[in-house]
This record gives sequence, C-alpha cells and structure tokens, in this order.
Amino acid sequence: MKKITFVMVLMLSVLTISAQESKENSKDAKHKMHKRKDSKRAMHRMAKFTPEQMAILQTKKMTLALDLSEDQQSKIEKLNLENAKFFKEKMEKRKAKKEADKKLTSEERFAMENEKLDHQIAQKKALEKILSKDQYAQWSKMHKRKSHSPEKRKMHRRQMMMKKNKTMKS
Repeated sequence: MKKITFVMVLMLSVLTISAQESKENSKDAKHKMHKRKDSKRAMHRMAKFTPEQMAILQTKKMTLALDLSEDQQSKIEKLNLENAKFFKEKMEKRKAKKEADKKLTSEERFAMENEKLDHQIAQKKALEKILSKDQYAQWSKMHKRKSHSPEKRKMHRRQMMMKKNKTMKS
C-alpha cells in the first residue's frame, strides 16, 4: 500500500512539474509570436513609404544603433536607397503574380532566392567597407537576431496551415 501511495505521489509531482514547464514554453512562444507580428507590421508600414523615405528611416535607425559619422550616414543612405528600390521592385512583382494567381515554378523560386542572396552578399560587403570593425560586428549581431531561423519558418508554416484549416471548416 505504501509503495502504491509513493508511486502515485511521484507521478503526481512529475505531472505538476511538466505542466509548469509547458506553461513557460507557451508563454515564450506567445512572446515570440508577438515579436514576429510586430516585425510583419513594420514591413507593411515600410511598404507604404517611397524608397527614399524607407532609406532615410533605415539610415536613421542604423545611425542610432551604430553611432555613425556623417560620411558613413551618407554612404549608408545611398546603400539603403538601392536596397529599398530593390525591395519595392520585388514586392510589386510578387503582388502582380499573387493577383494573377500565378504559382512560381521551381526555377523561378530558385532564381528569386538566388538573386535575393546575391543582393544580401553585396550589401554585406558594402557595409563591411563603410563601417568600422566594431560597428560591423554590432550590425552583424543585430542582423542575426532579425534573420529567421528554420525553426521559426517551420512554426510559421504550421500556424498558416492551422489558419487555413480553420477557414475551411467555417
């Protein structure tokens, strides 16, 4: 009888501990989801601006974060303007394809991803020339936080599928 009671108490304590851990994990997931929503909102807000406005805002944010000199600010503003024009152009193309309900072929997806990565590499090299080593290290650290890890993409896909299933059921 004592053994059974002991086993029951042990199982109860294990269940309690695991329930608390899952609560903490769900809180972390909710916090991350809110962060992601904020970044999406920022992207949509930025999309409403002209490329020049986007470049100015991005340059000012970088100036605040990296303490840029006047010379660095002007060079980075030019770089950000190129980046903003690239971003706007790609966004317009995606909108047009989405409105036409055209699915991308695997070759088109590959070409898009390849072009995006080439653009990122070029931007990284240009920033490395403009910024000091300390500033570049700080920028890299900031940029890593913004990049999406495979786990985040996987979670996002799951959420999108869940939303899709909910709308189909309704």
